[in-house]
Amino acid sequence: MIEKEAFPSAVRYVSIYRRYRPLRFEEVVGQDPAVSVLKRSLETGKTVHAYLFSGPRGCGKTSLARILSKALNCQDGTQKAEPCGICPSCLAITAGESLDVVEIDGASNRGIDEVRELKAHVSLAPFSSRRKIYIIDEVHMLTEPAFNALLKTLEEPPAHAVFILATTEPQKVPVTIRSRCQHIPFRRISGRDIATRLALVCEKEGIPADEAALWELARQADGAMRDALSLLEQAIPVGAGSVTLDSVRALLGGGSRSEMERFVASFRSRPEKAVSELMDSLRKGTSMERVLENLFLIFRDLWILKAWGETALEGLELSREERSFLLGEVGFWTAEGLRDCLETLSRMIGRSRTGIRTDVLAGLLLEGLLPAASASCPNGTGAEMPLQEREPHTPRTRISQPSPAVLDRQKEPAGNTAPAMDIDAVRRFWLGLLESRDPEDRQISAALVPARVLSGESGIEVSFSTRDRFCFELIRLERNLRRFHTLKESALGDLPFAFNCGKDRFSWKEPAVKEASPSGEDGLFPWRERKAQAEKPERGVRTPETGTKVETPPEDPAISQIDEMLGWFGGEILLVRTDDQESGIAGFDEGSVGE
Repeated sequence: MIEKEAFPSAVRYVSIYRRYRPLRFEEVVGQDPAVSVLKRSLETGKTVHAYLFSGPRGCGKTSLARILSKALNCQDGTQKAEPCGICPSCLAITAGESLDVVEIDGASNRGIDEVRELKAHVSLAPFSSRRKIYIIDEVHMLTEPAFNALLKTLEEPPAHAVFILATTEPQKVPVTIRSRCQHIPFRRISGRDIATRLALVCEKEGIPADEAALWELARQADGAMRDALSLLEQAIPVGAGSVTLDSVRALLGGGSRSEMERFVASFRSRPEKAVSELMDSLRKGTSMERVLENLFLIFRDLWILKAWGETALEGLELSREERSFLLGEVGFWTAEGLRDCLETLSRMIGRSRTGIRTDVLAGLLLEGLLPAASASCPNGTGAEMPLQEREPHTPRTRISQPSPAVLDRQKEPAGNTAPAMDIDAVRRFWLGLLESRDPEDRQISAALVPARVLSGESGIEVSFSTRDRFCFELIRLERNLRRFHTLKESALGDLPFAFNCGKDRFSWKEPAVKEASPSGEDGLFPWRERKAQAEKPERGVRTPETGTKVETPPEDPAISQIDEMLGWFGGEILLVRTDDQESGIAGFDEGSVGE
């Protein structure tokens, strides 16, 4: 038999998120607009009979509802907005013992019977306060009959009653209910505000805490202060009384931002080491979805920094360590390589939610990131090295950014037959063309935006990916080729240019100007010329030189009409596909006309 002395009369432990729940308006974090509206209405005495608080979980809706309840019933007449917190009414509401403040869980009391019971008590006068306040949490969970029963009460409530409805999904609340409430939206709390609050809690509790660990907890909370405080409470015993990055990693199971930053740096310089680190982390139970999301955020931040400079980082929620990593890492990557990484990760995040095995996803991730990493920083030094070191048969170097290996021709291997060229002049010509405001250059500038510019054995190579097939077809139009050739000759002379997309390739070594077509269209419809070449009779037909007349099939009237209309406006047909082909740029057939 256990004696009573075995149960000491100690104070019951209260969770951190309950102990540090805000008790005054000034203690609410990250909800300044909502607090300002409520305080202003209290100061002017223009409070309404029904409020609708909506916002993500853990952002302070219920806490602010309790503060509003205390402010409405506070017995200290010296303060108009802030509750005093020491009067009997404030103390009772804080302890949850007030008979005039009723909190109802809408998820478990969602039927019409519960609402009818509520209506029966609304008309009763308050016991000891000025107002009788009903806080209905998760109000969107009420059934339709329950909403209908509540509607009349909200429309004509007693003078002493105030309703505060809280929900995470306001769109599920009927419009008839929303229209009778003052809707106050709440927002996600920023990571910086959460990290600051966690640091304050640790200081008051006397707990040593690393800034990086608090930022990781804030990021994992995803805008919910309650979740962040709960995670902090779990991290303290894991770290033996302190909050360290290692304890947070052990708590969250790996895949943290700092781990992914190390993975990015290792994958750039030593891919074989990065593979081992990633697989070890996954074997410890790291969520692949968490890995992908953190990698996406890192590459997003690098791309933003690359595109708009250090000033753009002010809009991101970053700690000092994260900011330092981005500034040190961005020089090793190109904007194109970062975009490719983002595209790969965006596809992988969707796949991670389909139930694919983790090791399969890891393989797909590595396969998708390797080309982008190799193209951005093949030698791990931040300078783009000549491609002849990787592809001996097709020596070429990207010229989109300054490269010492390109500009210093004396350091290139002997026997390189690449034509002499001024890389800076090519770069100036290319950037000037992309930024041209001349109306005649609009199509050329738009077509060349996704292209990769490389220096090769035979001159400058302009490469398009298969997904940019449309841009490749746009630049090969006769009119655009002539304009490009004119601009190129005025800036670079006879430096040869070649364009390629997949297996298709054409070069300026070939004649740029074709002979005029028999119809006098002079290349206005290049797709018709390619179609005509494809439909030339091959067998059993003699040429006109033999004196035999070659019969040509009659022209489709619909095509003639289309050609005539295009001629009115100077239009062009770029790509045509047949009905039996799949939709999409890749499925277009340049030599076929849709029936």
